[in-house]
Amino acid sequence: MIARTRRALAISASIVVGVQLVEAQTVAVTGGTVIDATGRPPIADGVVVLKDGRITAVGPAASTTVPQGATRIDARGKYVIPGLMDSNLHLFLNLDTETLVKYEDRYHEIVVEAAQIALKTGQTTVFDTWGPRGALSKARAMINAGQVQGSRIYYAGNIIGFGGPFSADFRAGAAPHLSKAFVKRINDQWEEGSGRELMWMPPDSLRVAMRKYAALDHDFLKFGASGHVEMFFISFSPRAMRIIVEEGHRLGKTVQAHVTSPESIDMAVDAGVDILTHGDISGPIYPIPMETLQKMAAKGTAVSSLATTKRARDAQIKHAPNGVLTPYMVVAAKNIENMVKAGVRLMVSTDAGIEHPVMLAESPTLAVDTVDARVKLGEGHFNALVGFEEAGMAPMEILKSATSNVAKSYKLDRDLGTLEVGKRADLVILDADPLASARNYRSIRSVIKDGKVVDLAALPAAPIISSIKVAK
Repeated sequence: MIARTRRALAISASIVVGVQLVEAQTVAVTGGTVIDATGRPPIADGVVVLKDGRITAVGPAASTTVPQGATRIDARGKYVIPGLMDSNLHLFLNLDTETLVKYEDRYHEIVVEAAQIALKTGQTTVFDTWGPRGALSKARAMINAGQVQGSRIYYAGNIIGFGGPFSADFRAGAAPHLSKAFVKRINDQWEEGSGRELMWMPPDSLRVAMRKYAALDHDFLKFGASGHVEMFFISFSPRAMRIIVEEGHRLGKTVQAHVTSPESIDMAVDAGVDILTHGDISGPIYPIPMETLQKMAAKGTAVSSLATTKRARDAQIKHAPNGVLTPYMVVAAKNIENMVKAGVRLMVSTDAGIEHPVMLAESPTLAVDTVDARVKLGEGHFNALVGFEEAGMAPMEILKSATSNVAKSYKLDRDLGTLEVGKRADLVILDADPLASARNYRSIRSVIKDGKVVDLAALPAAPIISSIKVAK
């Protein structure tokens, strides 16, 4: 027994040493065309040197020294870009009652699965804008500790002013079929004192509630400027919006607003939000007024945009002409075109989560859901990039929409978003030129996060939702 224990300790020690050696290893990506997402011209026959999880050198091969002993990754004929990002997704979006009941104590595992699907498809950093904070925190800790692989996670927790999964904002119809204790337990995981009750509060009470909630462990704040199910409602008054923004900014957190109408957008911009979540959604009829677009551009208000392809919108019009979101997405496409012209800072955003195979197979809108899917994690961001291209966005701006624009809007551009010295060593190597066609973002050869090559074939490592089989 003692001998066996000693052997186990020796093996453990060798693993730790091995990890330390890998972490300390210098890596040089050589020969590829480096597109750094700063807006500068691409570097042909470029070199990117990585050490201890950071970029230590970037430049042409002729003038960039590769340290002796560095491990070389040959990228000749390929294209090197920063790790991709999604500014608005949901790592736990599986709100069907079966999942919520069956996996109640395993939500963090589903978050890890989602983070691995995202990483496998080039997204080294993601921003979760509504989800169970405890599960998100646990999954992030596992990823940061190196226990599992996954995208780097930043999260908001609840949408302030919204209820949890079984509330009127989402799936209240399921609540009567469940115990009150279970419904409360699940809703509380999301709300944590930031639910619908805040909309009743006068300014002083709201500020107290916001100080308590904003002090919790989340990276940024998101509030509902308008409703979710009833999207035409304004949720908070202008002064209430300002209080939420002030309390977030007081703690150095970015603040974003869920918006779905022209006036909720304009009010949120006036309140000083940093980001408009799906700020291209302005309802089923009216586009965003030019006055508001100009204000957004002047203030530097960023927009997480739900860009869709023409194929996806055509499928909606053909197969779901009376669908709730069909006219919204048609108007949104026009809003995106107008925002591109107005110089509004746009970011890739999908609202995506793990696609549930059974829910997809039984979907009444299957003919729509399977055409250039937006809300399918691992697919939506690729389709969004094509949507931006179709909207007239310049190729370099398309790249920035999934990299440097996101980092800047979340005030993380000191660490993320571009291939520059000192930044985190997050790279994607593509087989085809992304500046030639947005469809080329799919041509992923390699993903590197924190200076380490990701084993793409191994992800997701322990799938729960994505591996569910549909009964024949």
